[in-house]
Amino acid sequence: MKKKEIVIVAVLALIALLALGIMHIMQNQEEGEMVAVVHRDQVVLRFDPQKNKTYHVDGDYGGLEIEVKDGSWHVINEQCPNHICAQMGWMTLEDIYPIQCIPNDVTIMPDAWLED
Repeated sequence: MKKKEIVIVAVLALIALLALGIMHIMQNQEEGEMVAVVHRDQVVLRFDPQKNKTYHVDGDYGGLEIEVKDGSWHVINEQCPNHICAQMGWMTLEDIYPIQCIPNDVTIMPDAWLED
């Protein structure tokens, strides 16, 4: 191989390694993201959306349950008059709006959205 060819191969290999490193860092950050459940401006629960489980949260009107499955979550068995939060369906970390149960004063959102 000529000197120019060796330099080109080395630069391409360096770019590929750099891209793999960036992808690895981004993947690890996404896996560690948590979801926060806020009641009356206080975080009352944090959960990992990758762990399938059901959580109960007490609210002002009675409370609700959050079902977590395969990286998504939704509200079930809520005690409020209109059941709007349950009608919002499944949410993920990529969604741009939180689940809010106004009668219970409960908000469910990615932990990263909280102000420090």
